[in-house]
Amino acid sequence: MKIVASVQSKRGSSRGLVHYIAHSKLDAVREPQSSRELFNAFADDLSVKSANNSMRVGIAKGRPSNEELHHLVLSFRDDDFQKLGADEARRRRSLKEITRAAMKSLETATNAERLLWTAAVHRNTENPHVHIAIQKRYLTKEIERQILTKIPRETLPHYEIRNGEKILVHGHLIDAAAEKMEAIMDRERTRDKVPKRSDSQAVSQEHFRSGTECEPTERSSIRISAEREALAKGILAEYELRRIETRIDSLLDSGHEMRFTVTDPVTGRKRRLSLREIQKQDARNETNQPTPAERQIKTILHKMLAKEEAAKNKVQNDFSDVIREARRIRSEYKKSGRQLPAPSLSKEELDTLQQQCLDGSDIRRFSYLERIRTDLVRLGDIGPRSREDLRSILGQKNISELRSRLHDKTHREQSEKGYYLRFDIGERSVSLADLDREQKARDGSVFSFLGKLKTAASQLSKNRKPPTQANRADHLRNEIAEKLAEQLAIIMKDGKVEQSKVKILASILNGNPESDLGHGSYSPEQMVEMEKLSVRLKLKNDYENNWKEQRSMIESAGSDSMAYRKLLKADPTTHFTEHKYRIVAGRALAREIVARVEFDKAIDHLKVFQDAKRFQKFGIPDQRSGSVSYLSLQDVDPRGRGSLLDRAVGELFESREHQRLRRTVTGLVEDKERRLKGDVMAAKDIRVTASRSASEFKEFSYFGLRSQTAYQPIFTSSEIAMLELRASNTHSAKEAERLRSIVDSADGSLRSFSDLLGDFQSPKQAISEVKGIDTPKPDKSNDDRYKRDLDRSAVSPRHESSLEGHSR
Repeated sequence: MKIVASVQSKRGSSRGLVHYIAHSKLDAVREPQSSRELFNAFADDLSVKSANNSMRVGIAKGRPSNEELHHLVLSFRDDDFQKLGADEARRRRSLKEITRAAMKSLETATNAERLLWTAAVHRNTENPHVHIAIQKRYLTKEIERQILTKIPRETLPHYEIRNGEKILVHGHLIDAAAEKMEAIMDRERTRDKVPKRSDSQAVSQEHFRSGTECEPTERSSIRISAEREALAKGILAEYELRRIETRIDSLLDSGHEMRFTVTDPVTGRKRRLSLREIQKQDARNETNQPTPAERQIKTILHKMLAKEEAAKNKVQNDFSDVIREARRIRSEYKKSGRQLPAPSLSKEELDTLQQQCLDGSDIRRFSYLERIRTDLVRLGDIGPRSREDLRSILGQKNISELRSRLHDKTHREQSEKGYYLRFDIGERSVSLADLDREQKARDGSVFSFLGKLKTAASQLSKNRKPPTQANRADHLRNEIAEKLAEQLAIIMKDGKVEQSKVKILASILNGNPESDLGHGSYSPEQMVEMEKLSVRLKLKNDYENNWKEQRSMIESAGSDSMAYRKLLKADPTTHFTEHKYRIVAGRALAREIVARVEFDKAIDHLKVFQDAKRFQKFGIPDQRSGSVSYLSLQDVDPRGRGSLLDRAVGELFESREHQRLRRTVTGLVEDKERRLKGDVMAAKDIRVTASRSASEFKEFSYFGLRSQTAYQPIFTSSEIAMLELRASNTHSAKEAERLRSIVDSADGSLRSFSDLLGDFQSPKQAISEVKGIDTPKPDKSNDDRYKRDLDRSAVSPRHESSLEGHSR
């Protein structure tokens, strides 16, 4: 038995080391034609993209560069390789086990919590070997960042002086690999000595596989029960791992939009800000160094990411065997054509897993879990959904319906604004309207005549080169059109996902005997989202009902609530009833202020549109060519231009195509004006409702004038951002001053309202142990923090209006 471990020099592949390991010098006979199978410590059959993503560190978005990776190779003798299994597939699996054992020893030698690596088995030489890419950066078991500048000497073959003699030491890598290889060879030798089944056993097994009913033996019942338990444990571990990976992806993709309480570099006050908002303020010093707030947020993000990575490593380390066993059982049942037994999940576990799928918009897995639930109910292992469960599903369905409507509205608004939307193209932020204005300025300049002569001369010459300026403008137009189409496609896709949720949740409700469920049941986070959706969609009834539910939750809280315990700890002299009254009053006052701002915004939108509706351009698609032309009433309506004679002649000789365009644009203008007027009326209704709710907490003088209220408004972080944006954009100096005063008086360090509301929720019995798997318990404070931090402040990079908690 001989194993060789060697560190390779850097490869010059422009597509990265992982791509090189997967695709370089493929053997047409002994290796796959397209790509080798990539694997790591916990997963097989990875794609190049997945493997690169698994080795990303921190908040980096690109694949790791060759300089960030070590390249290690483990080589084996061919005769040893042949003893690792009866066929090629089994021998390759054995090499994976050996590689994992060797890398585990490297982690121990470096005191790493986990090393990030990816490997592939190569069969393109006489000696089978494994190429391994190892990320240099890692976390120690004390959660400290380290860089593996080189593979430690004690892990590789090296010479040592022992008792005055120079001897060759194999190193930890080879020792661990050799030990694992010997164990696998012993296992294979034992497997070969197992006697073959008799003909009667073979017939019985074939009879069972064919699905023929037979009397179940005690042994088969025990085996099926064990498989059900293993499947349940595997599902729980896989879903916990997927939940953590989703959070890591959210940190990597949206970390710059999460808000944290830091010192505002402009005002010097404590506020909840994101990296994006700080960078928009352009408040860096003369040396262009990051502000203290930026450094603080980046440090927080790194710590959050390290914590999630540590949790992921723990799940992978503790439950890799569990996941592998569940996959083996599924594979065996699939190969034999048998129906997989229902995993032994409890009702509470199914509820948690299905809610996780809904939060992640994973409809396929939700449907799979629903089939498992149906089987378990039929077997009597769990009970059917209760009335409260169905009310929660109804609440989730209502939220998905409103999300779908908001996506439709956002898609329509973005389509109408497409001509004016700015996109980042290179170093510019530009819109189609900007390009047209630039083109018009060039055409009207004193140099335009000379430019036209130059263009004509170049077209008549033999070397016909198109004008560079026109090429650049066309290129920008194409890029803007592509980005707009991509943005609209994403909004439409998200809307279809919500429609799928509505459909599957409706089928669950229709399949249950409970007919009158009343109103849906909502969690604190869902209540806050329902309020946002009802305000954005201008739905008075939903807005009013949502306030009743929020107030009822706060007022019905008792001494067993978290809010009572926190108040008792902070100030034992304060009466709990007074505390609840103050929270209700603060929220009612904040809702009134927000409703008033929304009403003012609706009026402004209508007025701006009415003043310039003849000049607003709408996208008119050409069904034959597929292109989009942007036209306004000024472009297609001859009645708005020239003298009366010119208008009459224009209408007389107007072509049929022009008439169609004019009717289309006129219809779009009238439809938008009608919708904006409807928004004003709906916003007014919501403002009246909010004022009526807030009036209870205000005092009136004898002359009917309101006096200053004694309660502090309680805003959500997104509402604070909206008030700031309104103060910056309004043309009314009086309104801007009033809003800035409100924002300045608001406590920017307050917790999110969903957290605050959650303290008044009735406590529920928590499940401390799940099917014998001690998976890392989710940190509730982090869950809430992520949900509120991912809430966009003003304009989402995907579209102008975003949904709280829906980006994940």
